[in-house]
Amino acid sequence: MLAEMVRLSYQHRAFYCYVILSVWIFLLVAGMYKYIGVDEKSSMQTRVLGNDIPIREFPRNLKVDVKTKKIFRFCNPPNEITAETEGKLDGNLTLGGILVFVRHGDRGPLAHIRNISIVNCGGDFNSMPELETLYQNYVNFLQNVSSYSRTAWAQFLGPFHGFPMLPSNSKDCRIGQLTTLGVGQLLKTGTILRNAYFHKLNLGNGTISSKDIVVYSTRYRRTVQSAVALLYALLETDSFQNLAKITMQESQSYAFCNTDCACPAAERFFKQHLKEMSDHLKSHPAVGELIRQAANVVFEMPDQVQTTDPNTLKDALLTYICHGATVPCVEFDTQRLCVKTEHVTGLFAYTEWESKQVAKSSSRRKYGLLRAYGLLRSIVSYMLRIMSEAKPKIVLYSGHDKTLEYLATALGIFSDRLTMPHYASRFVIEVYRINPKNENHVASDFYFRVVINGKDFTQKIPFCRNANFYSVSYIEQPEKTRRDSKLCPIETIIRQLHDDYFASFNATNFKDACTAHKRG
Repeated sequence: MLAEMVRLSYQHRAFYCYVILSVWIFLLVAGMYKYIGVDEKSSMQTRVLGNDIPIREFPRNLKVDVKTKKIFRFCNPPNEITAETEGKLDGNLTLGGILVFVRHGDRGPLAHIRNISIVNCGGDFNSMPELETLYQNYVNFLQNVSSYSRTAWAQFLGPFHGFPMLPSNSKDCRIGQLTTLGVGQLLKTGTILRNAYFHKLNLGNGTISSKDIVVYSTRYRRTVQSAVALLYALLETDSFQNLAKITMQESQSYAFCNTDCACPAAERFFKQHLKEMSDHLKSHPAVGELIRQAANVVFEMPDQVQTTDPNTLKDALLTYICHGATVPCVEFDTQRLCVKTEHVTGLFAYTEWESKQVAKSSSRRKYGLLRAYGLLRSIVSYMLRIMSEAKPKIVLYSGHDKTLEYLATALGIFSDRLTMPHYASRFVIEVYRINPKNENHVASDFYFRVVINGKDFTQKIPFCRNANFYSVSYIEQPEKTRRDSKLCPIETIIRQLHDDYFASFNATNFKDACTAHKRG
């Protein structure tokens, strides 16, 4: 009898332990999904039967609150594109030139999504009279450009001659194409750059020559159109006369890598990075289920990538979010599937968390370094020309989100925001000359500063931290407070490129880094 009681006691103890362990696991999982912002219950109940009304459908005009503020950052509406620290440095300095890297403006989705025909991708500039006037002037300029000189315009466009410069309809939201809103974003960006640099670079009074401005774009309409809109606003006073002196050049790669593009090791690191991202998603099965169900609603004919990649779905959702459109619901037989606010905020919370993992990924960093090498070589080459010839004064690269990601990696700037740059992001490298007492300039007189979306990131560059900074202060408007800024010697970026760039690959040059055998 005693033995039987002991046996039952152990059974009950095991049962209680099992219950306690189950509750603990449940609380742990629930806490994890709360942390990344995903309501598992709502994500698993996307399917609504019959005529049931979803708990919360995505509203037509999503209000900015604590949960949605970060989502709207990706839209980057023109009224939020503001001047900050660009070109504000004064003192014993001369601005020699700038290198500008921009992501194209707002575009349509990259795949067929539902209800695209009723999404209005036009730009509402009525609340911004100056931008509305600038946009109308730009439209008139493009409509009348042939009356100036068809030959000069064709020379300016170079390999992009024949590309349309505006959407065929101001409200169009076509696959992969720049929208009217996107045009407005680049006009606003061009205005900011004009106010910051035009006079400091002595670009007025018809003095611009063919050697003063260099422009590169990838062969996508959205990047070409973005470059033209930005240049028009930057050179507005005499736009046609100035544009006629420039010839746009084509880059075959997002990375602007010139002859340093082919790299087997880069592909290997990229595959490792993709596996890491896949493993992250597998460790969050509720998010994976959310993506699968939402993709079936958002995309007309979802494929495997669209139903498994959070960033592909996020990109498609931005088409609705950035243009105040309702995210669709779809009827399948007796089932009604909807994308709800909780799903959107949950997805964006996951991609934000994932971007922080990307910023710490060794394989992603090595991939970016190899992809960016050709671009960094070009940057250093132009810096040396600015030092020796005082030209070009402006070098513009009109590219993509990946362009800015690679560049940030090459400079060692790691930020989750730079792994997901928003539309019309701008990345400016300013080249300065310290004015010596005599007119003989030496290499040590030249410095640079990196400004990303108006914010100074120079001191976040690892190879600049221990360098002999040149400190300068400026007045921040409208607060009228004095701010300090530090310039990095150009000698440091030259040394980084030639001596230290491939240290993490145990190599000394691009060829060896790209062909080296796999290391642990």
